[in-house]
Amino acid sequence: AASPKSQTIAGLVKKAMSKVVEKKGFKYVQFGRSELKVSELCVGSMTWGSFNGDEEEAFAQLDKFWEAGANFIDTAELYPVAYNYGETTEKWIGNWMKARKIDRSKIYLATKVNPAGVGSSDPPEKHSFEAERVLQACKLSLERLGTDYIDLYQYHFPSRLGFAAFGWGSYGSPERYAEAKTSEGDAKTFDRQVLAVKQLFDLGLIKDWGLSNENAYGVTMICTTCDRLGVPRPVSIQNDFSLNNRTYENDVLEAALEFGVVGLPYGALAGGVLTAKYDDPKYAGDRPLDLARHNAKPDFQGRYNNPNSRRAAQEYKALAEEWGLKPVELAYAWANTRAYNASVITGTTTIGQCDDAIEAFKIHELPAELIAKIDQIHEKFRSPTAALVDKPYLTTTDIHAPAVPIEAK
Repeated sequence: AASPKSQTIAGLVKKAMSKVVEKKGFKYVQFGRSELKVSELCVGSMTWGSFNGDEEEAFAQLDKFWEAGANFIDTAELYPVAYNYGETTEKWIGNWMKARKIDRSKIYLATKVNPAGVGSSDPPEKHSFEAERVLQACKLSLERLGTDYIDLYQYHFPSRLGFAAFGWGSYGSPERYAEAKTSEGDAKTFDRQVLAVKQLFDLGLIKDWGLSNENAYGVTMICTTCDRLGVPRPVSIQNDFSLNNRTYENDVLEAALEFGVVGLPYGALAGGVLTAKYDDPKYAGDRPLDLARHNAKPDFQGRYNNPNSRRAAQEYKALAEEWGLKPVELAYAWANTRAYNASVITGTTTIGQCDDAIEAFKIHELPAELIAKIDQIHEKFRSPTAALVDKPYLTTTDIHAPAVPIEAK
């Protein structure tokens, strides 16, 4: 019979082995109802032209992802963001494809049109996805990308909400959107906006289309309008989604599932906060912390860096380390292994960050025990980056919050 000591050692070894998350290779999936066969890692690009000020930095990251097997890139006419808004990012991606002689049939491009008019007119002129403005914007994106079709063309945010669509975990009230919106949310408006997409299909300019920063009402109205008017439904929805923002799992998810709309989330790292670099220097990586987003430009997307978000990130960091993972790996892997997401958009500014993302997408499954621990933290910090009634509380807090938990206000 085994001695008590050997039994104890065996038990410890078994426990240690149970806390191993297996890594495999890159995985490719059918992108919802589309014919696209894409990598689960979708290359994000929104800081190429702002936080990455040199085109060669973007080229280096694109090279890294392409060599690793990523074949899906997401961009927008609005990009880059934070400053220097509009046009540049699409141009750089187009320049890269030309310089590297990329076979267009082997790569999938997603971009977006926005009702603020950034990227489609100079100076920007607001619109509400009128047919002529959508066509104009699409043609400009095609020119910048150096291609004659777009694989996935997305409405960046609803015109009935405007820029006020960002950062909220609730609808609130119509007054919240009164100044930002460029249209109403009535049936006639949806008809017009769906028919604006139809013309792009008819002209052969797009293969599929998608939504972004949309809610359950919008998903339902757009999909039922598509069915009534004989227009293909959107295949995907690109919403803010992370360990620190699971509001998508509310009514939006049910609507998306019922209408066959797959998730293509952004924000999986909560603006970098879920990497733990703001609380632990060992995770700073290959970019000086003073250049990190929330230090370099704290007024941009400050919702990601509020006290509750930082406290939650500290707990996710501890959990990741318990399972032998980097916090960035846990954040990406959790988002990617949700069955309702087809692909997840990355956010990088350096080669080291690309490497971390690539490693994270080699994880195809998280153990049930780990998922349960994640859910426990979520019950404690419920989507802390999504404001319910007081957005200023989320966006004006001290970015140098202490690493130890602080008392909630």
